Amino acid sequence: MRQFIILIVLLSSTIPFVYSSVTDDCTITKFSQVNTVLSSCKNIIISNLLVPGGEQLLLNLQNGSTLTFEGVTKFEVFHWEGPLVKVVGDNVTVEGAPGSILNAQGEKYWDGQGGAGGVTKPRFFYIQTTGGSVFRNIYLLNCPLFCLIIAAQDISVTGWVLDSVAGDKDLIALNTDGIGISTNSNNVLVENCTVLNQDDCIVVNAGNNIRFRNVHCYGSHGLSFAVGFGSQKYNNSVANVTFEDSFLANGLYGIHFKVSPNGNEGHLQNIVFRNIRLSGIQEDGIYIQQDYGDIGNLGSNMKIHNLTIENVYGSVQGELTRPIHIFCGNHSTCYDWKFSGINIIGGGPSYCNYEPEGFSCN
Repeated sequence: MRQFIILIVLLSSTIPFVYSSVTDDCTITKFSQVNTVLSSCKNIIISNLLVPGGEQLLLNLQNGSTLTFEGVTKFEVFHWEGPLVKVVGDNVTVEGAPGSILNAQGEKYWDGQGGAGGVTKPRFFYIQTTGGSVFRNIYLLNCPLFCLIIAAQDISVTGWVLDSVAGDKDLIALNTDGIGISTNSNNVLVENCTVLNQDDCIVVNAGNNIRFRNVHCYGSHGLSFAVGFGSQKYNNSVANVTFEDSFLANGLYGIHFKVSPNGNEGHLQNIVFRNIRLSGIQEDGIYIQQDYGDIGNLGSNMKIHNLTIENVYGSVQGELTRPIHIFCGNHSTCYDWKFSGINIIGGGPSYCNYEPEGFSCN
């Protein structure tokens, strides 16, 4: 009888421990649990979490971890720079369960001034990972400012929805850039994503070996590069970037190069746009400018070379809209361009002060 009682005690003391280590102990439902769970678990669930205002959801994951968002992750309002979420790790997987949402409550920040004034608005989601990390099926709702910033190596981002469409009313949600590629990024794949916003759909500031495919953009400022600004030297080298099989509707631009004049020397090289469809673009279908921020300035130090644009088609709208608009600040910085299969209808006449060999702007 005594042996039987001892056996029961042993079983009752071990079974709950095994069960909780697999499930409850690795599920985050309160912000106070974050650090403990991340340090002890590699298969993590964040379920219906409320993140206090002014706190960053810092996900410093162990190598090889998997993290899944379930339900609604909501961020209380606080006027700071963010980012609200930062993910760090090597060879990690971060994903959203079906129906999950990360809600930044951007509608409570939007004031029509974006990052240029008004209340301080936090950036939303920042990725700084390595080692073949995977981010998939994440739904970001109502970004206060920049939605997703990638500063990572060897990463794939797939199946995301970045939804700030509520900010379209009265154009109050400025600077809600969708996906930004920032310093030290290398070997990045972004595919099967949808962006609804009021600034760049995609913007590349720096990086190498980057591919975007099957991206759908609504109401945006287009597929963009932004380089050469002030002392930001890391912005001055971008190479081997491809955009393909993508769709842009009802935004200001389709393809947009934003190069600051008189900035540091640098280059944009081996850039490809292929199979891009436009619909209802309101200003320029293709706009390549080396005078961004100082219109008409011819002092560009940024080389744009080995640029291929092929099979870009669709429509722009309005008499002042240009299918193609090219302003090379210095003709020695624009060379080895190949344009083909461009068929953009509507709008007024195009304007180009530089044309690729064998291609007519009009």
